[in-house]
Amino acid sequence: MSDSRFEWFLNGSVTLWVTGPGARHIVARLQQDGVVVRDVRFATGGVMLRLGVSALRRLMASRRDFGVRFRVVERHGAPFLARRLRRRKAFAAGALAFVAILYALSSIVWRVEIVGAEGEDQEAELRQAAAEAGLEVGQWKSRLAQPAELAERVVARAPNYVWVGVEVKGSVAVVRGIPKIPGVPQASQAPCNIVATRPGVILDVQASRGRVMVKPNQVVQPGQVLISGLLTDRGPSVPASGSVFAEVWYTSDVSIPLQISTQGLTGASVSREYLAVGGTRLRVWGFQEAPSGVYERDAETDWHIGTWRLPVQWVHATLYEVKPTVWNLDVAAAKQEALVMAASDVRSLAGGDMVILGQSVLQERLERGTLYATILTRVQQDIGAPAPIPEAGEPLKSQGAAQS
Repeated sequence: MSDSRFEWFLNGSVTLWVTGPGARHIVARLQQDGVVVRDVRFATGGVMLRLGVSALRRLMASRRDFGVRFRVVERHGAPFLARRLRRRKAFAAGALAFVAILYALSSIVWRVEIVGAEGEDQEAELRQAAAEAGLEVGQWKSRLAQPAELAERVVARAPNYVWVGVEVKGSVAVVRGIPKIPGVPQASQAPCNIVATRPGVILDVQASRGRVMVKPNQVVQPGQVLISGLLTDRGPSVPASGSVFAEVWYTSDVSIPLQISTQGLTGASVSREYLAVGGTRLRVWGFQEAPSGVYERDAETDWHIGTWRLPVQWVHATLYEVKPTVWNLDVAAAKQEALVMAASDVRSLAGGDMVILGQSVLQERLERGTLYATILTRVQQDIGAPAPIPEAGEPLKSQGAAQS
């Protein structure tokens, strides 16, 4: 018999307890005849050994010559397993039903993940397009088209996406999309002025169309005309365009605590082993008590049979102990942090292209471990915005301001 363990399982093997005066000699004779003998253990009263089912005939033929007797202790392999299953038909049917149900559950799409959508509306659009293309929860994976063809169907039904990719991982379908960039709106051809949106000091005027109404170092107020669409006082009007850069001031109130609490790892950890079946975890090992505050990091296997990812995976989880750590800042470092926060606040308010010209601390006070500061930030930004040209007879705020 071959020494392959698979063939031993397929053909069957038995564990025997051999007794008698020639027990040791019969083992030697079997090995001399080329019979594979495994798990040989000599004892005072006999020998324990394991033989393949096909080698039992040689043992029975030689037992009288050596004066030995044997008793079957255990039976191994597929023939004996099949015999036991035939006697326990309900158990065999249940096992087959479990495997069939597990295979059926793993052949269905249970979750559709949307990646790349910006906002709920775009996600809903891509999910609806995927459902119309046949990719939805509860769909059999065998009925799905190839990923490339499925992606073409989805992108054809999602007009706001320029590219869509589909990937099926086990029972999870991942739909990745790249939204289209909105086109630049066409500039209005209606006559208009460029007016100030914020108070500031004019630094530079770059007019591409229209009549400039202000000059550098001039203080302007919101609503004041910077570039007029009227080429002359009573002449033709055009849509004014251009950029008007001014120095604008922003005031920010910032509070910086001098004690900052953060979470840090202590180095202590515990490990746990889980058997993940679908979305459920069954703890198999690691029942020691975890620390009070922990950070968990998981490592999951990726078992496959061909291209089919098994629904049963093994998860190794490490729970690291976390304890709070307190950092102390001095007043100088807190003041620098306040300046950084004020600059970030101004960038979010100003938007667009802007340049910070300088920062000044107008007021500061230290109260209950917190630094409170009022910071003035000077920035350069374009303050112009289009506005309709006033009707004849309406006061022109810009002209009066420009002449004054």
